[in-house]
Parts: sequence; C-alpha cells; structure tokens
Amino acid sequence: MVTTKGKTTKTVSKETRPRKWRKPVPCPTCGSRNIRFDPFARAVNRKTSAIRQFWACICQHHHAILILTRHDDLKEAIRAWNKEATRQGRKHSK
Repeated sequence: MVTTKGKTTKTVSKETRPRKWRKPVPCPTCGSRNIRFDPFARAVNRKTSAIRQFWACICQHHHAILILTRHDDLKEAIRAWNKEATRQGRKHSK
C-alpha cells in the first residue's frame, strides 16, 4: 500500500496485471496485415485432461499455418503467430 496526501492506493505487481493486447504482425511471406484466426480442432488428453487447440492462421493471399496452443484463447493464438512470424523473418519486398 502506498499513501499519498491522505489517499491510500493499492500497488499492482506485474504478475497480477493482465497481458497487453497485441495485434498480429504481418504475414512474413506476402506482408499482408489481414490475418484470420480460425479454430481448427481441439484435442483432449483423457488421462491428464489437458486441452490442445489447433488454429488455422490464414492471410488474405492464402498463406496459412497451423498453430497448436494449450488453451482455446485467441490472445494465445495471436502470441504464437507473432512469435512464429518474427522467427521466420520477412521474405516479401514491400
């Protein structure tokens, strides 16, 4: 707790703050910024009850990639896309 001029405010640690919403990075092949995320399939491990979500990430020029995430959350799919697209590097000439 931090007190300033008679007012008490609660300090928020980084662990409790929600993650920042990020936009998808452009397609590394064609440079298109219009990326569509479609839930493709869901798999459940019967022994551990772990869920895996498959996402089809498609740009407007029909370049696609399948992404596997641990949850059915769109934000996690976007983070996985951003990581994979920046790892591949830019191949287009825009």
